[in-house]
Amino acid sequence: MSVFVRRRECGRMTMLRPALEAALLVMSVMLVSGVPWRDAGACPFCFGSLQLSLREQIDASEATVIIRWKSGEPGNLKREIPASTTFTVLEILRGDPTLGRTIRIDRYQEGQAGDVFLMSGFRQDGAFQWDRSVPLSELGRVYLRGLPDSDSTPTERVRYALMFLESPDDTVATDAFSVLGTARYEDIAVLKDEFPRDKLRKWIRSGERLKGQLGVYGMLLGLCGDDGDRALLEKLILDVRGPDDYRLGIDGVMGGYLLVSGEEGLKVLDRQFLANASASQSDVHAVLGALRFMGQYADERISRRRLSQSLRQTLGTSRMPDIQIADLARWEDWTVTHELLDWYADPVRGTRHIKPAIVRFMIVASQADRNGLSEEDRASVEAAAAFVETLKQEQPAIYQQAARALVPSNS
Repeated sequence: MSVFVRRRECGRMTMLRPALEAALLVMSVMLVSGVPWRDAGACPFCFGSLQLSLREQIDASEATVIIRWKSGEPGNLKREIPASTTFTVLEILRGDPTLGRTIRIDRYQEGQAGDVFLMSGFRQDGAFQWDRSVPLSELGRVYLRGLPDSDSTPTERVRYALMFLESPDDTVATDAFSVLGTARYEDIAVLKDEFPRDKLRKWIRSGERLKGQLGVYGMLLGLCGDDGDRALLEKLILDVRGPDDYRLGIDGVMGGYLLVSGEEGLKVLDRQFLANASASQSDVHAVLGALRFMGQYADERISRRRLSQSLRQTLGTSRMPDIQIADLARWEDWTVTHELLDWYADPVRGTRHIKPAIVRFMIVASQADRNGLSEEDRASVEAAAAFVETLKQEQPAIYQQAARALVPSNS
């Protein structure tokens, strides 16, 4: 199967809600273990876009070529005629320059004389095994010729990709979005003054056709936007269509909204979703995702203490409190320590599902630096330390299992 992906597949999330919740639970273990959210460093809202970029694919292949369709035979089983396609090599982007002027593959690639394709391959048993060829327009060829080289910085690659977002060429548009998806947030944010703001507004307004892109464009607009963009993002966020409506990408829109609106915008999200018992679980999870984004990447815009205040609103009602417990530990919010200790002792609250997260929280709290803590926080940390010491003595296996999951945090 080809590594080149069509845009209509980009960002597609066909998982059902239980699968989404399972993924979030896995994320919660990473969070409470000290692993930064989306630890790979990739764009935080680029779900479904993490395939390799064209530059990465070219660099990873042994050969990548631009070819023109010459002839093809669909094959006929009854007549024992094998399928085949022959191409003329136009450009060798990577690989041995002596590959030859033609390439013949043992399968049929539909096409007409003159059609241009992109194809990559690897040598196996002395011969090249070629991936499925991908149609390439003239715009695609222009895009490939201008790709930053292998030694370019991530920021240079993002700068180039920004010019081709939502390109009419599917291959180009997919790749431009993939570059953002594999870039670190810091490498994207540094270019905020170069973002195509007017285009971002247009794409977001016509968001019905957007899939995974919506969250990314919302984040980008939040980085470079003004009060008018704040109103646009808020309108989109508050356009709730029903309790069962899952809005793919709305977490990124919320993240962008918080970037441009700060604490005033957080009050809106608190009121409309976190303090609203009728809000859908998917919207609540989207808000929590936006809070995590702000806590990791933009805590200078909204402090983690203020983010924790919002996070605690859902602790008692969440279907997955593991995630909130993890974030509170990472953000060193010890105000919930005694509440969580009560949960651990409660057979209803302290389920097998919740107890590991509570134990990890207590281990992290017990190791907190007591210098500079308020009297209340110091008492909480000491209570956590006492719990951990007792657990070591009475249930060492539970302690060791939780401790093994903890790794140093880079956030």
